[in-house]
Amino acid sequence: MPHNRYGSGAFEISVELGALTSVARDPQVALRVGPVVASLVNGVGGDPLLQLRLLHESRSLLFDMGDSGRMALRSAHQVSDVFITHCHADHIGGFMWFMRSRIGHFPPCRLFGPPGLLGHITGMIRGILWDRVENRGPKFEVYEWYGSHLKGWRVTAGEPHPEPLPETPTPGGVIHRETEFRVRAAMLDHGTPVMAYSWEPFGKLNVRKNGLEELGAKPGPWLHDLKIAVLKKRPGELISPGNGRVYPAQVLASRLLIQAPGEPVVYATDFADKPDNIAKMTDLARNAHTLFCEASFMQADADQAERTGHLTTEATARIANLANVKQLIAFHFSHRYARKREAVYQELAGFTDRLLVPEKETGRAGYQRTLSDR
Repeated sequence: MPHNRYGSGAFEISVELGALTSVARDPQVALRVGPVVASLVNGVGGDPLLQLRLLHESRSLLFDMGDSGRMALRSAHQVSDVFITHCHADHIGGFMWFMRSRIGHFPPCRLFGPPGLLGHITGMIRGILWDRVENRGPKFEVYEWYGSHLKGWRVTAGEPHPEPLPETPTPGGVIHRETEFRVRAAMLDHGTPVMAYSWEPFGKLNVRKNGLEELGAKPGPWLHDLKIAVLKKRPGELISPGNGRVYPAQVLASRLLIQAPGEPVVYATDFADKPDNIAKMTDLARNAHTLFCEASFMQADADQAERTGHLTTEATARIANLANVKQLIAFHFSHRYARKREAVYQELAGFTDRLLVPEKETGRAGYQRTLSDR
């Protein structure tokens, strides 16, 4: 049973220590959020690498790609999308291992990031001799975000030039959308452009109370057809609700359906405590279920945080509070605190009651109870 050391909002996380951590004795954090398991593969103090494992698919999404060698090979094979904040070594250094894991007949993996991403990716690919892979070279679709649109290229290891893809508009900062979820981004300042991400699942489509009665219809298989048409964005699909009439899906949806909100997971790291950054992050993370956010420096080292463009514990907690997130996972701590992690958490907990704290345990793995389970 989780217990509370710091206040009404702080619950322990049951974690696993060992082979999957990049820092000795540093806990790996894993938790269930709706239809995904979110895992900091290298722990809170290792290279940033968040894995979102979709529970109903054999599929994972990655946010950043620090040291990735501790991922299971099968997990690497199941990655469909990678969302990179920026290209400092601790955020993209694991790409070489990941690229090697994709040699074979795999579909292209999508990579998203700030302007300049293509050059970094192609530079690493060109650093390898690909004369033995034949037609099994790793394939990627690389997308750079320019605020209003994405520029994209198809890149295949061993081929001389990237192939341009059509530009894609990104209204509202939505850089990727599927039937079950979307990913929204914000551009932050770290002395270089850095992207933060919000993974936002679509909630269940519920039938509005009294909607069927007003329409003169009864429940039936057509309701399933209507929901699929909405989720797959087929507004003009014609559907008969059994009342002797036929309607476009968007008309029926407007009269009958209400979409319950999902539970977003937000990931942000490496940005300065500046008003514009804080405002953008507060908007991106507003009412999120879980916020993974760096807390690189304690307050005593605020000058170092300002000099390097990172957050202090107070700034991280301030974002969580302003955004009204349900729970905060702080990570990407400076290595100077490797032996005083308890002090970091105590300081964080003094600024927010939304903090989840890893509990160092051995012998078993588990997930912490979320606040909604109380």
